[in-house]
Amino acid sequence: MFIKKIFFVGLGGAGQRHLRIFRDLLPEDTQFSAYRSTGKTPLLNSDFTVNSDTTLKKHYDLRMFNSIERGLENGPDLIVISTPSSLHLETAQKAADRGINIFVEKPFSHNLEGFDLFKDTVLKQEVSFFLSFQRRFHAYIKKVKKIIESGSLGKIISASFNVASYVPDWHQYEDYLQLYACRQGLGGGVLLTEIHEIDLCYWFFGLPAYVYCAGGNYSDVHLDVEDTAHSTLKYEDFSVQINLCFMQKHNRRDFFIAGTKGYAAWDTKGNILTVVDYEKEKENVLSDPDYSNDAMFYSQASYFLNEFKLSNKSYLDAAYASHAIVEAAKESMKKGIEIKL
Repeated sequence: MFIKKIFFVGLGGAGQRHLRIFRDLLPEDTQFSAYRSTGKTPLLNSDFTVNSDTTLKKHYDLRMFNSIERGLENGPDLIVISTPSSLHLETAQKAADRGINIFVEKPFSHNLEGFDLFKDTVLKQEVSFFLSFQRRFHAYIKKVKKIIESGSLGKIISASFNVASYVPDWHQYEDYLQLYACRQGLGGGVLLTEIHEIDLCYWFFGLPAYVYCAGGNYSDVHLDVEDTAHSTLKYEDFSVQINLCFMQKHNRRDFFIAGTKGYAAWDTKGNILTVVDYEKEKENVLSDPDYSNDAMFYSQASYFLNEFKLSNKSYLDAAYASHAIVEAAKESMKKGIEIKL
């Protein structure tokens, strides 16, 4: 994809990571510009510690605009949106209206209101739309996708995905209670914040037929969003369990996919992938403990810049599917029943 001008809206932790990586991958003469509504987040290093030696503007040689409209009027080839989730769609729609290519930090928005109009605009204006589901680009998770597609696991019987983290430890430079993840009005809650595993289920298995979810604000911190959610995605002849929590001090991220011919299991602790073939009585274990989160983001950005095609509408489908599952899960939590998609 040819990019001469790139415009960033939102430069918190996620936005700065995208900025740093695009700056590394794009030619030196690329014009980088940005709009920041608050400018609260300082310049961050790659490990998310604060860099007090200079400013964000100077470090990345940014041209700053005092409004989104001014930035769009500058005619960027690409807009990168990393504001709080509830603000994504409004900016994305403005960019689509102007025929500007769009890269959005996950999730796409806080709900599906306005999605149909946005999709129609993207297709009519023939612009690229990409959603940052970088876990699709993890080296071992990509292998699991190919293993499932090959049929070597046999018929899928069940799968489970687990994510647990402790949001007060995420960003030491800011008050976690002000994070979008912890505020309903900004599109927070663990279902949207940890939507990656929901997307992986869609990527691996497609859209489920039914969703059941139990969860809520279970910690002793009184948030207006769910900090814990246990979802069951029911497919035609198997089901998937997704357990999410971002107020748990014992961190974990793993999944286990069982088939009639074998299983695939991945654990972020040690970055270990285990694949077992029952028929061949063979176990293959891969481990790369030094694999970094940045590797996924670099792989994703490289794919977007060098391989992603304008005609690829799969991320529009992914945006819809992941949100449809989240909205069904929220409705299920509220009503106590399974929801048909």
